[in-house]
Amino acid sequence: MCNIFRAGFVPWIILSVTLASGSDDKINITAESGQNITLPCRAHNNQKPIIVVEWIRSDLGAGYALLFQDGHFVPDHQHPFFKNRVDLQDRQKKDGDVSLILNNVTPADSGTYECHVVTRGANQRERATEHTCTIELKILPRVQINTTAGQTAILPCQVPNLNSDPSVVIEWSRTDLGKENVFFYQDQKFIPDDQHSSFKNRVDLQDRQMKDGDVSLILNNVTINDTGTYMCCVFMKGAKHRRRAKLDSDLISVVNLHVVRPGQTGGDTEDGVIRYKVLAFY
Repeated sequence: MCNIFRAGFVPWIILSVTLASGSDDKINITAESGQNITLPCRAHNNQKPIIVVEWIRSDLGAGYALLFQDGHFVPDHQHPFFKNRVDLQDRQKKDGDVSLILNNVTPADSGTYECHVVTRGANQRERATEHTCTIELKILPRVQINTTAGQTAILPCQVPNLNSDPSVVIEWSRTDLGKENVFFYQDQKFIPDDQHSSFKNRVDLQDRQMKDGDVSLILNNVTINDTGTYMCCVFMKGAKHRRRAKLDSDLISVVNLHVVRPGQTGGDTEDGVIRYKVLAFY
């Protein structure tokens, strides 16, 4: 499933979390616009009392995403972009948990986030500051497609700087299908091994030459059962064996497809091909 999983305790639709190569502390997170997400972080030395938690985003300059000091929030120096949208996952900071909750994310939330904590030593005057976490956050626009059973839907996905690289692997999946995929393309050909049976002979890339990085999926003769959340993932160089190099993959597009019966409101077009709406606000 493109290294994507559902989280059961918060209302996320999709989330991808990977450790960045060469760093134990940097985490890459990909999520969908409109969701409430958690940036996970735990203080390295959780035995000492944490008296200050600072979350910043490096590209925003002055202003905190969140500043928590002496048991309460300090709003004075918070960047206005984060006003009323952030909180600590655990204000008690149990076991050093200083994870940040970021609500109603948009593509404008994409960036590098850093967490710093200040702890108190045995001496009440002793203070220690540590850089605890670095998180690279990528928020994808939410693409909504509404269509009627029997039509053809195009699920959009575009990969910057792809340039028809023959080593690129493309996987389209749906969140509820488990290990089976919708469409898998490797070595410049379709691989049917793990394709879900409901998509047999109904899907293809819009352009197998992938001109201008276009890896959009054509889904023919859609049915009610095609409703769901689709994900487009790209495995770049180094992914020699599918499903064996998930850290080399990148989630590029998330598409929500809703199919209704003929006669119901849905999104019909005169030519029978369904376009899409991008639901994201900057």
